[in-house]
Formats: sequence, C-alpha cells, structure tokens
Amino acid sequence: MAPSLQTMQPQSTAMASIDSAYDDLPIDPIDYDAIDREDAYISTFESACQHGPLSTVQSIVSSTTPPPPRTRFFLHHGLTVALRAGSIDIARYLLSVGAPIVRQTPNNILSTPSDQQLPLFELLLQHGWTVNTPGLYGAVLLPLVVDNLPLLHWFLLHGANPNLGEQRDHRNRTGGSDTDSCAALEAAAGQGNVAAVRLLLDAGAEIQHGIPLHFAAGACPPGMNPYTGRVTPSKEFDQSRIPVMALLVEHGADVNQAEKSRHMVARYAIVHAVMAGAVERVRWLLEQGADPEAKGAYGSAVTYATQMGSEEMRHVIDEIVRARS
Repeated sequence: MAPSLQTMQPQSTAMASIDSAYDDLPIDPIDYDAIDREDAYISTFESACQHGPLSTVQSIVSSTTPPPPRTRFFLHHGLTVALRAGSIDIARYLLSVGAPIVRQTPNNILSTPSDQQLPLFELLLQHGWTVNTPGLYGAVLLPLVVDNLPLLHWFLLHGANPNLGEQRDHRNRTGGSDTDSCAALEAAAGQGNVAAVRLLLDAGAEIQHGIPLHFAAGACPPGMNPYTGRVTPSKEFDQSRIPVMALLVEHGADVNQAEKSRHMVARYAIVHAVMAGAVERVRWLLEQGADPEAKGAYGSAVTYATQMGSEEMRHVIDEIVRARS
C-alpha cells in the first residue's frame, strides 16, 4: 500500500484512517467526522486531484455547501494525490489555498515518472520546503534520487548536504538528521553509478562516514540474495561495480575497512563480494591488497568461498593467496 491513504485510488475509503506517515499533520476535530463518513464528494475530490480538471478541485475547495471540512488535513490529502499523479497545476492550487507540507509530503513525488519529478520539487521549494528538510527520523530524500542524475544534480545545486541521513538509532521520530551519514554515497555505490558517486564526492560526501565500498562490492542482481541462496551474477554485472570501487579507493576508501555494527555483518568488502558471487570484484579487491583471511560474522573470504563459493571463486582466491606466500 502506498503511504498516502491509498491516494492513487479515488475511493471514499481513502479517508478511512489517518496514515501514521503523516502523524505530524495537524488534525482538526471535524476531520474525524469526515473520516468516519463515506461521502461522494471525497471520492470526487480524490479523482479530480488525480486526473483533473482543476476547475472541479477549485469548486470543491471553495464550495460553501455541506459537507465540509476543507481543513489542512483534507487539503493535504488532495495534495498527496496530486503529487503522486504528477498533477502540478492542482498541487500548486492546493498549496496556494493552504495545503501544508509535512515531513513525508515530498516523498509522494517519487511515485511520478522521473522526468516529471523536478518541477514538482521546484514547486515545493517555492512553498518553504528545502532539499535538506528532514523526514521521519531525520531521513532526507537525497539517497532516494541518486539514480536520477538530473534530479541529483538539482538537489546538490540547491544545497543538499550529502552527509545528512536518517538517524541510525531512530531516537526521535520528528527529530533532525544525522550529520555523519553515508546513505546517499552508499546508495549510489551499490547501484554502480559512477557519475552519481563522483557528483556526491565533489559535493563533499565523506567516505569514512560509512561503507560505500562494501555496498559496491556486495551488489547483487535483482532478485538474488546471498542469505537465501548462492548468487551467480553475470560477468558484465560483476564487472559493472569495479569502476565505482576504483573511484572510491582513489578517494581514500580502505579495501580492508571493517564495518562497525552491533548486528551480524560480513564486515569486510571482500567478504561481501564473495557472498555476492562476484569473482571479478574479488579478484580486483585482492589485487588492491584486500585481506582474504579477515573475518566477519560469516567467516573470511577464504572460508566462505570454501563452503559456499563456486569453483572459479575458490580458484581465484587460492591463486592470489599462493602468489602472496
């Protein structure tokens, strides 16, 4: 279910509950009466916010005919529908008549086609939102837009801080962001997006705040998961992350960096690569000096390859280990 009260379905049941994603949205007592009812005007309003025309939305909002309410909750609900549908004229109108922007409002834009997102973010920017405005638990949108280079560039051009991110300990639902996050850089690295990684590094992203090399080293093809079975990427997919890994190492990433976590983690980039079945990445990491004996919660690269790896993986590791002896 989408986080906007089923906003993409123009049904009166969309007002049947208050989504916890918007628990920072001001609620008036009259809203609860509207939520409990199933009025045709709500369905009409939702449909108009999604599909238009604008005149129908204007008529409903400005009408003095019962039933109200045209409260901030009501207007915001219409705004989320419009944002998800890419209906910029309707979103602009609703903002002009008082629809509030709360922490999770901008996330709705990510449901629109990528080429429609930038104008919608520009619209929110004109109404007080900023690219560093925190969402719930301090999460920011930058890590979610790294796969859209024009939008990533726009965010950075408007002052997005690549070192902001969600609170690691989830200490305060409505609190600020962590200022030593690596979420954006890790996301871009995991996608193998060299251009995005370079943009973030040029904007001041700190590699030492996280483990972007591990994300690139352990990237798996869609639908594959080393925790549920052996991963066998194509050679092309395997090699596609190496340029990002090289860029990160060039900018100071340590091939033997140990991940610090209270959870069970592979800990080292080379162990992540072995678990991902990424023979070429393992070869590259070993050539850069990665330690195949370094152990995390799932063993070392050597032990994991022995127990779970392919014959080719074992051969590559054995060959380089022997050459070092």
